Amino acid sequence: MSQAQRSPLLLGIDLGTQGLKVILVEAAPARVIASASAPVENLAPAPGCLEQEPESWWTSLCQVTRHLLREYNIAPETIAAIGLSGHMHSIVPLRADGTVPRNCIVWADTRSQKQAQFIKETASTGLWNPAIAPYSLAKILWLRQHEPSVYRELDKVLFSKDYLRFRLTGDIAADFSDASGSLMWDFAARQWDARLLAQLNLPLSLLPPVYGSAEVAGHLTAEAASDLGLSTHALVAFGGGDAACAVIGAGIPARDTLMINAGTAVQVIEIQDAPTPFHPESAVRYLFELGVDGKTFAIGALNSAGHSLNWWRDLVDPSLTHNEFEALAAAQPSAVDGPLFLPYLQGTGTPFLLDGPYGSFVQLSATADRHTLTRAVMDGVAFGIRLCAEALVGEGKLANTKMLLTGGLPKSPLMREIISNVMPGQAIFRGFSDMSALGAAAHAAVAADLSEDAAAFLADFDYGELTSAPDAALQPHYEAVYQRYKSWALRITGA
Repeated sequence: MSQAQRSPLLLGIDLGTQGLKVILVEAAPARVIASASAPVENLAPAPGCLEQEPESWWTSLCQVTRHLLREYNIAPETIAAIGLSGHMHSIVPLRADGTVPRNCIVWADTRSQKQAQFIKETASTGLWNPAIAPYSLAKILWLRQHEPSVYRELDKVLFSKDYLRFRLTGDIAADFSDASGSLMWDFAARQWDARLLAQLNLPLSLLPPVYGSAEVAGHLTAEAASDLGLSTHALVAFGGGDAACAVIGAGIPARDTLMINAGTAVQVIEIQDAPTPFHPESAVRYLFELGVDGKTFAIGALNSAGHSLNWWRDLVDPSLTHNEFEALAAAQPSAVDGPLFLPYLQGTGTPFLLDGPYGSFVQLSATADRHTLTRAVMDGVAFGIRLCAEALVGEGKLANTKMLLTGGLPKSPLMREIISNVMPGQAIFRGFSDMSALGAAAHAAVAADLSEDAAAFLADFDYGELTSAPDAALQPHYEAVYQRYKSWALRITGA
């Protein structure tokens, strides 16, 4: 299609924990015509710490965007709108002059465990989510206690994608989804929780104003347009947190369908009729705003899914390709009495809610080799996903639930085979994996009046479903191994 015939184009930007992805989307009909990415460097200045340099995000975004325009001969003025997605809970400190006094503290950073416990003990009002280290509030309290000179310089605290939007438009704001993932959000009032902030002696002025994900934040500044190689006519939507944008990108599944976004981490997502506060005695789940239409969703989380696979591959042989790595595990599934792996390298997530190093190999013997251990890691990730899903919807209900799997893990034929046999319900896999970037582009389309809503925009999008049928002969075996896995998980976590 020529430039003259082409419908308006959209940029969907997703700032992930491991990389920054930009997709180029044609608006009518919605289809991805190009994509490019760049790695994001994670810094670990001390054990339990994980940081990223915000300036490097901007540098990568400019390089990736210019590459897309040049590689695909895209005229800058054809980009109508830009949408943003980014890793949630992470905080970017911002001075009044717009400079950043320290690196972003990333969601997976666990140094604020004591502050999370303090929140749990101090908050006299009911919390909507459990008080744990990944949440933004705990990180802000850690900053106040351990880096007071930085804290005194703060004018605002931004989330990851909101820093990029600040660089694009000069706008300082957040959206409902990212705000709801901070532990500072009142879901009933749909505003910052002023009472909780007052209890913790935090000024409300630290937090930005909040808008809907598909609202217009502004247009590119002249400086940003020059850096990116774009036109100042391109408008920018407020965007959303990566989990919320992934739900949007998937077309907002029905209530009888779980969305399982399986990448570095796994989010098991269920759309809710109405938000409910967190109760310590109930199964651990995390509550978020969708960013549009006042909808909320609950998440069960497995922090180390693809991360466990990458960690193990790097230990075995970092030069292995994905196919070579899978070949190590392909011979046979884990045995009931053989090595099992618990993928809790960065805390347990759902259902146990424990921070710290709980990743474990159990039932090891002298016969364990890299083949059996590699298979144990892959099977263990699938078992962790099932345990997470059962905690969210109820153990007896999973067999009657559809599961829509997206992200990087479903690209692996062996992982699709394993998950199909481990899950008791119907598993549907999608080949398209950039759901968060696609959701960001959908927000941009709505902001630019190119569609009434995200669902209409993506109604005819081709997700490229991948097939993987369960093996009836293997399912009883997997069920037995899963039950053994589950008993070990309870023992290791002390649950």
